[in-house]
Amino acid sequence: MNTPDKPKKPLKIPIWGAFLLNAGDYLATWFLMDGIYIYTIFTFFPGSPISRFEFLIAHIMGMVIATIVMFAGLGAGVLWIPILTFLHVKPSEAVSISLFTQITGKGIGSFNYFRSGLIDMKVSSYFIPFAFIGVALGYGAGFIISQEYERMLLYLFVGVAFYLLAWMIASLNQNPNDYKGPPDPDALKKSRMIVIISSFFTGLLSIGNNDWLIPHMERHLNMNTSRAIATGLFVMFTCSLFFLFLTTLGVFTGIQQWPQSSPVLFATCSGVIMGGQIGTRLVHVSWLKNHQKHAFILMLCLSIIHLLW
Repeated sequence: MNTPDKPKKPLKIPIWGAFLLNAGDYLATWFLMDGIYIYTIFTFFPGSPISRFEFLIAHIMGMVIATIVMFAGLGAGVLWIPILTFLHVKPSEAVSISLFTQITGKGIGSFNYFRSGLIDMKVSSYFIPFAFIGVALGYGAGFIISQEYERMLLYLFVGVAFYLLAWMIASLNQNPNDYKGPPDPDALKKSRMIVIISSFFTGLLSIGNNDWLIPHMERHLNMNTSRAIATGLFVMFTCSLFFLFLTTLGVFTGIQQWPQSSPVLFATCSGVIMGGQIGTRLVHVSWLKNHQKHAFILMLCLSIIHLLW
């Protein structure tokens, strides 16, 4: 005769175990880990290629810049180039260092946005292969296109970005939190070329493709601002990883050199990890979330000015 199964006792987790499992949810944990990292660098690596002052400047600015970028969706290049120039990073290397720095910040930010359910995985999984094609084409074109033609292509990118900026300003009267439904399949298919072309500029000139993609997703794929920014940041994160892979491949094949200023990444990357934690938490503040589109518009204006400068 079969006896009924005895009910299983719930698994008891010690208080300290529950704390460790959820420690990453608390911002204080990240600040503690950041403090330990800085103490370790200063104590056990006194012969660092950069001074403690430069390390702290790069680290603190990394926190500030990543906080802005994770909330607004773009602007890393605009904000990083002057800081890296101040830190004596060569102008020819500053763009690459900025892009490599973004990998850690956007990686942390994307993970937090994924946990919050803000990333549209259907759209991002559709975009990423085409984005990789664009990055690869742009990276290869960088070895054969003259600076004169690069300048002309830059003006093309800025022209489209300016048009999208005007549309974003005109749409400010819309509720940024309205859910507009799933993206139209036909509109998703028609997005392939804008993904490839915008990512082409990422590979060629190290310009973030979010200048185009975030307004496009709002306008044609029925996304609200927060969802478009989170999805765009995730796509840009994967593009940055792919660009790093292409750069590493180029170094090993001898067609380019690794940036000599790469030690500064130990300061910038740790800073943007903290900024990625802070910036993604800002969308949970109602007033800030309602003005997220305003922040994007402001940073897009600065991006256009920076590219024209």
